[in-house]
Amino acid sequence: MLEIGICDDDRLLLWEMEKRLCKLSRRLGISMEILTYIDGEEIVKEVSEGKHFDLIFMDIGMERLDGLTAAETIRDMDRSVQLIFVTSYESFMKEAFRSAPIGFLVKPIDEDEFTETFQHVLNQIEKEDQYYRFRYDRSDYKIKLTEVKYFESKRRMTEIESGSGRYRLYKSLEVVEEELKEQRVRFVRIHKSYLVNYFYIARCSADFVELADGTCLPVSRSRRKEVEENLYESMEWCHV
Repeated sequence: MLEIGICDDDRLLLWEMEKRLCKLSRRLGISMEILTYIDGEEIVKEVSEGKHFDLIFMDIGMERLDGLTAAETIRDMDRSVQLIFVTSYESFMKEAFRSAPIGFLVKPIDEDEFTETFQHVLNQIEKEDQYYRFRYDRSDYKIKLTEVKYFESKRRMTEIESGSGRYRLYKSLEVVEEELKEQRVRFVRIHKSYLVNYFYIARCSADFVELADGTCLPVSRSRRKEVEENLYESMEWCHV
């Protein structure tokens, strides 16, 4: 799912851009969550509280907190978000580059230009490595899914074993599993306590899976058939 923010103090333009994105969502078959804001302070507050956007459309000229300042603040908190500035004044473009935007749209927004710019951003997002983002002890983290070996349930928490270390988060394994369903990296549930990255599985038996680093993890008896089917499906899925 693409998470998209639109920030503009023109409510009519907010509605128009949201409508165009919904149209593209249906046409391209892409799931989107679209959130709208009428001031830079609102979206900055949302990001500071842990909200991650894949893409933000940011109006430059707003009264309470202008788009340039809002974008720079957001960029300090999230280096991966893609930014598109929406403006009536091309003279602002030089200043805007401090926030590393991926594009500009000049009002009134041409529909073909809007579609072309969005498609360009979509291509860039799809090229990037996918990350798993989470919050723990008031800090935001993101780790490459390709580095995650497995997720392990520990009581009311989940621990992440990855090539860059071990992390904790306050989510159940069921919630994590649901979040990962739409990702390109495939994870297999082998046990009530383990969700394993398919690409790290070197060997599988009826009772355990062995990872490439030699780690052995148990396969629960109730999940043996499901694991076997999922591994077979993953082999087919990975070669599509």
